[in-house]
Amino acid sequence: MKIVFRMLLAFSLGTACAAGAAAESTEKKDFRDADVIISAHLPHIEFVSYAGLGGGSIFSDGAPAPLFQTSAGLQVTPWFALGGFWSAAPLSDFEHARFGVSIANVEAAYAIASGTEILVTPFAAAIIHPLFQIALGGVSVGYLEDIDEEEGYDTATDDRFFFASFSAGAEFNLSRHLRLALRGGWRFAANDKLIGIDAGGLGGPELALTFRALWRTVID
Repeated sequence: MKIVFRMLLAFSLGTACAAGAAAESTEKKDFRDADVIISAHLPHIEFVSYAGLGGGSIFSDGAPAPLFQTSAGLQVTPWFALGGFWSAAPLSDFEHARFGVSIANVEAAYAIASGTEILVTPFAAAIIHPLFQIALGGVSVGYLEDIDEEEGYDTATDDRFFFASFSAGAEFNLSRHLRLALRGGWRFAANDKLIGIDAGGLGGPELALTFRALWRTVID
C-alpha cells in the first residue's frame, strides 16, 4: 500500500512540474507565436492619424470675432491629409461670456461650421514647409433664447448654409508627432440676410493658429 502511495505521489509531482514548465514556456511566448489551426501570414496594416486644435479670428462685415477650431483625419501621404473639421465663432455677446462682438443684432448669436478638410503640405520633411487648407461643408447660423426668463438659454434657432474656405500658410515640425501651423485665407458663406447680417455677410478673411498631433497605428 505504501509503495502504491509513493508511486502516486511521485507521479503527481512529476505532472505538476511538467505543467509548470509548459506554462512558463507559454508565458514567454508573444501572442503572435501561439499555436493555431490556420497559419496565414497576412501583411500588416498601418496608417497615420492626426488631430488638430486651434483658434484665431474671422472678419465678417469688417468686424472681428474669435474663432475656435478642431479637426481629425488621416495623413494619407506625407504631403496630403484628409479629415473632418468643426469650428465655432460667436457673433454677439452671451449671458456669461462677453466677447465684445456685435456682428449680429441679437444676443447669443453664433456660427458653427463643419465638414471635410483637405490639407496639402509640400516638402513636409522640412522643419518649415508650406501648408494649404481647403474646407467644404456647411455653417449653422443662429442664436440662443431664454424663454422662461430664468438663468440660462432654453432654445436655439438657426439655419444651415453652404460653407467653404481656402487658406495658406506655414507649418512647423516641432517634433515627430507635433506640428504648429499659422495660416490665413478667405471664408465663403452662402447665408441669407438674417439677425442683422447681410446675405453672404459671414464671408471674409480668416486668420488661425493650429496645433496638429500625428501618430501611427499598426495592425499586425
